[in-house]
Amino acid sequence: MSLFHQLIQEIWCRQGVWGGIGWVALTPLSLGFSLVARGRNFLYDHRLLPRERPTLCVVSVGNLTVGGTGKTPTVLWLAQALQQRGYRVGILTRGYKGENGRITLVGTKGYPYATPAEVGDEPVMLARVFNGVVIAGRDRAAAARFARTHFALDVVIVDDGFQYRRLERDLDLLLISGTQGRGNGWLLPAGPLREPLTAVRRADAVIITKSEETKNFDWLGMRNGTPLFYGRLKSTELVTSIQRQWRVLPLTTLVGKRVLALSGIADPTSFYRAVREWDADIAEVMEFPDHHVYTQAEWQAISRASQKFDLVVTTEKDLVKLERFPFATGKLVALRARMEIEHEDRLLALVERHLR
Repeated sequence: MSLFHQLIQEIWCRQGVWGGIGWVALTPLSLGFSLVARGRNFLYDHRLLPRERPTLCVVSVGNLTVGGTGKTPTVLWLAQALQQRGYRVGILTRGYKGENGRITLVGTKGYPYATPAEVGDEPVMLARVFNGVVIAGRDRAAAARFARTHFALDVVIVDDGFQYRRLERDLDLLLISGTQGRGNGWLLPAGPLREPLTAVRRADAVIITKSEETKNFDWLGMRNGTPLFYGRLKSTELVTSIQRQWRVLPLTTLVGKRVLALSGIADPTSFYRAVREWDADIAEVMEFPDHHVYTQAEWQAISRASQKFDLVVTTEKDLVKLERFPFATGKLVALRARMEIEHEDRLLALVERHLR
């Protein structure tokens, strides 16, 4: 865990004297943030702030907390599933940490046109994997219009769209991490929540990720009849980049290897667990902040460290940023994981009812 994330966890959990002092210092900011979030939701609920209804169906996939809940893998799973059912599907994303804030066609049919510097890492990763249209833009209402006008899509899936209320949607899927839950119950910055827990009532379905069904989620306070599903990430294969072309390798490539685990994601715990499940020896770890942009100096440090190991194992999100640097062929591999939803047919039937 990076020093920054360790500090945040100590504050949120009020660990030690300085963690408690830090939490007390941040609570006034959280109270102010809560007031703003509640006021904004009130204005949208009573239609005092404008909402836009595009001429195509919209599904939002989002969460209530910061950190990894599996939104992007869920978006990809849903986009591919609806595509297999005959829908013309596109993915809309904000393009977090990208320099290009305007509406941008990231890629289509598995080929990215934009770079991580322009639109962020997750949109480019999605464009690599999804055999459809991926569009980035901070104004996702305008992005939805662009998708309909230029690609005649039936439905768009909005990645991280739960708080983007200006865009009307036909369905809201809310993801909750079973390991994180509601955190300490406080909003940012004294806690992990992006809006109050009462926002759960807006969801049409809730998906619990990284958890077992035996856990109690009564604290969600869902509306009566709100469907609850469970999902988990399952490793499927490895990916390596050869002259900017991605090649698939079997997971057995990891067996018995001494590896350097390299990640720039919010919570790498499940990533490490997945690597170890294939009998790889994680001999060293290099962690960077979520959505980190790798520099030449960092690549050199990674390259020097990698000489002691059989493989450098990273995530697909990191691979799209690292593939511009030279590595020995097959040395840098990314772990690909797919979201698996229990009773996925029921969830897809629910989605299709809303789309109709």
